[in-house]
Amino acid sequence: MKTKITKFAGISALVAFGLVLSACGAAAPTEPTQDPNMVFTQVAETVMVSMTQTAQAVPPTAMPEPTITPLPTQDTMPTQDPNLPTQAPPQMGPTPTIQKFGDSAAYQSINPKDGTTFKTGDEITITICFKNDGSTDWTTKYYLQYVGGYKLWNNTTTWNVGKKIEPGDKWCFTLPAVTPYSPGDYITYYDMKNPDGQIMAQAYFAYKTQ
Repeated sequence: MKTKITKFAGISALVAFGLVLSACGAAAPTEPTQDPNMVFTQVAETVMVSMTQTAQAVPPTAMPEPTITPLPTQDTMPTQDPNLPTQAPPQMGPTPTIQKFGDSAAYQSINPKDGTTFKTGDEITITICFKNDGSTDWTTKYYLQYVGGYKLWNNTTTWNVGKKIEPGDKWCFTLPAVTPYSPGDYITYYDMKNPDGQIMAQAYFAYKTQ
């Protein structure tokens, strides 16, 4: 019995010694040798990350606004003294008459005036005036002719200039007339012509009878 106990104790001592050796080996492992290239790479990556974070943290620099140079101020016009008299505008002269070349006439007036009311069948006298605004003299061959509307005088349809009319002068035709025998509104047309029958001017007479 004693022999068995002694063997068991020896085995236990061997096991305990082995456990101690195992623990010592785990507590002090051999440190591996570090690669210097890997260390340089890690340092470079760390520096790049730090620079990127710093650049992101710094706000962007604002561009300076352009400076607008003001234009030079114009000199103020002097104010007119209110005590000075106001200058009157220049007086315009009469409008010059445009001289036309050849035969030409300009209507001037008619009497009685347009729109006059007459009695039916009344005997009247009509005066129509024209101005010679051409460059030729009017002779007795120039004439006024009835051309349309109510015919106020049955016996005559043309009336001649009575004398020579130089450029710038005027001539008035005197026409006898008898107003219509029926009440109403009427109009009569006349042309002034040269000896060749060319129209130089026109006139009309509008009137009423009652």
